[in-house]
Amino acid sequence: MNRYLKVILIVFTNTVIWSQTDIQISGVVKDAQSNAPLFGALILVKNTSKGTSTDFNGNFSLTLTLNSSSENNLIVSYLGYQNQEVKIEDKTYFEIALVEDLEALDEVIITSSYGTKKRKEELVGSIVSVRSKDIVTEQNATTFDELLEGQLAGVYIETNPRLGEEVSIDIRGQGSLTPLEQNIVGTSTQPLIIIDGIILSEEVGIDGSNLFDVGTGNISENILNPLARVGIHDIENFQVLKDAAAVGIYGADAANGVILITSKKGKLGKPVFNASIQAGFQNPMNQFQYLDGEQYRTILNQYYLNNGDFENIEEWNGVNTNWFDLLNDIGTFYRYTLGVNGGGERLRYRFNTTYQINNETQVANTFDNLNSTLALDYNNKKFNVVLNISPALTEKNDPNTLYNFAVDPTISVFDDDGNYTNFPSYGNPVAVANQNRRQIKTFALLTSINLNYQFNDKLRFTTLFGMDYSNKDEDRFFSGLNGSGQFNDGDLGRRILRDRDTNRWNWSANLFYNTTFNDHHNFDALAGIETRQEHVELSYARGNNFTNFATPQPIALATDNDYQNDSFENTGRSFFSQINYNFKKKYFLLFNARIDQSSAFGNDRNTAFNAGAGASWNISNEDFFDPNGNSFIDFLRLRLSLGTTGNSRIGSYRALGLYTVSDNGTGYNDHNYANPSSAPNPNLGWEQNTKFNIGIDIKFLDKFNLTAEYFRDTIDDLITSRPTISEVGFNEVQINGASMYNQGFELSLQAKWFNNENFSWTTNFNISTLQNKITDLQGLGSQFSLAENALSRQVGFAQSTIWGFNFIGIDPATGRELFDLNGETYDASYVAENFNESNWTPIGDRQPDMYGGFRNTINYKNFTFSMIWSYAIGQDALIDRNLVDNYRVLFNRNLSVNLWQQAWQQQGDLAQYPIISNSNRIIANSSKYVFDESHFRLRTINLGYNVPVNKLRLSLKSLNVFTNGSNLFYWFFNPVNDFGNGIAELRNVYPEMRTFSLGLNATF
Repeated sequence: MNRYLKVILIVFTNTVIWSQTDIQISGVVKDAQSNAPLFGALILVKNTSKGTSTDFNGNFSLTLTLNSSSENNLIVSYLGYQNQEVKIEDKTYFEIALVEDLEALDEVIITSSYGTKKRKEELVGSIVSVRSKDIVTEQNATTFDELLEGQLAGVYIETNPRLGEEVSIDIRGQGSLTPLEQNIVGTSTQPLIIIDGIILSEEVGIDGSNLFDVGTGNISENILNPLARVGIHDIENFQVLKDAAAVGIYGADAANGVILITSKKGKLGKPVFNASIQAGFQNPMNQFQYLDGEQYRTILNQYYLNNGDFENIEEWNGVNTNWFDLLNDIGTFYRYTLGVNGGGERLRYRFNTTYQINNETQVANTFDNLNSTLALDYNNKKFNVVLNISPALTEKNDPNTLYNFAVDPTISVFDDDGNYTNFPSYGNPVAVANQNRRQIKTFALLTSINLNYQFNDKLRFTTLFGMDYSNKDEDRFFSGLNGSGQFNDGDLGRRILRDRDTNRWNWSANLFYNTTFNDHHNFDALAGIETRQEHVELSYARGNNFTNFATPQPIALATDNDYQNDSFENTGRSFFSQINYNFKKKYFLLFNARIDQSSAFGNDRNTAFNAGAGASWNISNEDFFDPNGNSFIDFLRLRLSLGTTGNSRIGSYRALGLYTVSDNGTGYNDHNYANPSSAPNPNLGWEQNTKFNIGIDIKFLDKFNLTAEYFRDTIDDLITSRPTISEVGFNEVQINGASMYNQGFELSLQAKWFNNENFSWTTNFNISTLQNKITDLQGLGSQFSLAENALSRQVGFAQSTIWGFNFIGIDPATGRELFDLNGETYDASYVAENFNESNWTPIGDRQPDMYGGFRNTINYKNFTFSMIWSYAIGQDALIDRNLVDNYRVLFNRNLSVNLWQQAWQQQGDLAQYPIISNSNRIIANSSKYVFDESHFRLRTINLGYNVPVNKLRLSLKSLNVFTNGSNLFYWFFNPVNDFGNGIAELRNVYPEMRTFSLGLNATF
């Protein structure tokens, strides 16, 4: 009996020992389609927290203790792919191929440029993410920002019809006050833009120097759009970070939000080539209507008659020059793209280049842009290196300016001898377009190298170096053959050369740690350091009076020349950290903190600490929530965040005392001297933006995704200027002297009406509201509150408020303008003589009350159709009165056709415009010159067809042909605006263009 018991005991013991045997398994995880290794894929033993992750080559190894057959399975997961369960059985090596989850791909969000990303369901912060497949790159857009207008909740973009020039991007409003004088460096109101870890530099005016500004009477510099350096076809995805939980890791650079752009990388496999071509034409939308020759002479005679100047009344000379038609033609543009990508398991590559040629509608104006990018991605077992190099060349020529349109139509282009008719001061517009030069050449280079090292499945180290270099040469020439280059002192010809050389670099090093404990507690942390520096070199040369004044000559050949140089530099250093925690994917917490130091601030306040926190609750992951039951809600989450950020982009020397040095012996006793020009303030410190955000995300009926948010940004210690007493020696000093807030609601809705193999229809809609109010001002100086400026600031009102007198109409008895002040009616003469800016009232607001857009995308078999709209409601514009009506008639300047049709002529007339006379007092800050810009715009229509290359037996992988129309339709709430091209020309802005194009994309 004992013998049998011993046998049974031995067998049982061996069985238990075998069931608990430790075994070593290994394998590789790849993409099922491309066979590319997946770095960071998670391998877990089912029903346990034991697991590991793959290295850069997709390899993994894991030691297992096999207890029972029910636990001998692996769960393999990766962001953007379907989970896969793998049976272990008796194998020790596994080749696992994961399939892309097209729905899940939309859920992967990059949350910072430091290498962090999350699934959408794990987000705590307010982040809008857009992938390349959602961007209609076949639009007639020149730069990336044009693709986004009206498409993102909380993001308001004012694009610039002048190709390649600066744009305005406001994320939840402007986070700082901007100076009213153009020659004063202001605090940036634009978001921080980061491309592949490279912080883009932003062109601003120069501290203490007017070389590039209008303050000295020089012609101002053209500020260019930094996004012109980014090729539209090179973008893989981008994220817009809005609240404290999202932007807090960027601390004192994130007050105006952050835009992260990730470029495309190479894919595993044989080389794949892609080529595309696009060609189109454009013309101005509903251009401004001017008087013809006969109308102009009639108005001029009426002007002289009303002034009693009978000698100048004369018959129309029969000349009817349409300067707009002479200076404009049908514009054309061409875009060519060629690229290749591919590679092996160790090294992958992508190269792409795009060349765009724009012959603008304004004769002689052109804009050419060449963008290239090279991406190399090297992977070793634990080591990964990514190199991005993106050079860009632009050349802009625009001697033909907007003001040339509004010229006296009774003047001929040529005189009786066949020469250009000469105009004093500004020159014959046709001559200017053909004889002058206004050229800007820019070379830019974006470079980044990112190194990653995986110590183990929990610990990772990354370091990144990024550089943004640009050189801009500007050449302005005013020919002595026309009036623009002829001066009162007899000088003939002027040339101005400017050069701006900018080098900005940033370096960061980060350590990542993640772990899971007790199966349900998930934790990850990031800690890092970042340094950055920006250095700008400037040179300026001007020459007046050349012997050969017909063509550009070296400045040294001028009899009157001037040379100046300047430079500025700022540096910064930061320490930052972020912690994420979640329990069972139900409750999420986030904490971030950052310490920033900057040379731009006073020595007493050059360090700032900012921190933020956020929480979210995924209600749909609760046990009581059953998405498969009767509930129509598929996903439900609440989010909350609070934290502080700042703004370090204030120029370089606003806290320092600066000196202006005279030149060319123009100082005291014919010697140069240094004169104090800017008051120091060692206490000038950081602006602080306290951001609060609450939001809800809902997915319901398996069709609709809705996000609704409320935000409030409270901004304190805004940098402004304060007047000083005369004994100090300065007019004003820079201080932290104002406060304001921005608040509003945002709503985004996506509806997938149909989604099957042959037909899909998706609608995206967003709407945002914005309210701004100044809550504190400490004695503003002239830089922020000019006595004659209608955009001055006052407590209790938005900083975008337009101030002036309330125009109520034309007096039928006298033909004079009438104004309402405190319920009393006064004519223009009485207002001008008895009232001033202290009597102004709000007459408009440049900021829209509500804005947004919507997009429809329909796919039917091989056809794709998309339609994009944008809108703004409650936005006003203050326009130049001289381009609308001028009752004193400026020399050689044409007028609006409305003046011909609706001016007061005789007693009893119910007119829109007053009597045409120099006796009529003009009130410049009048609500008459405030136009309602509320509008709907059909931004883009695109139709594409995927050619069935297999059926046609073409030697191509794919072929797509498309057609596109842009700016097809404007509808204004105020019908008077319809004639005025969005009143763009009334604001001295280049007209919007209506554009049509055809193109094709091919891969082979």
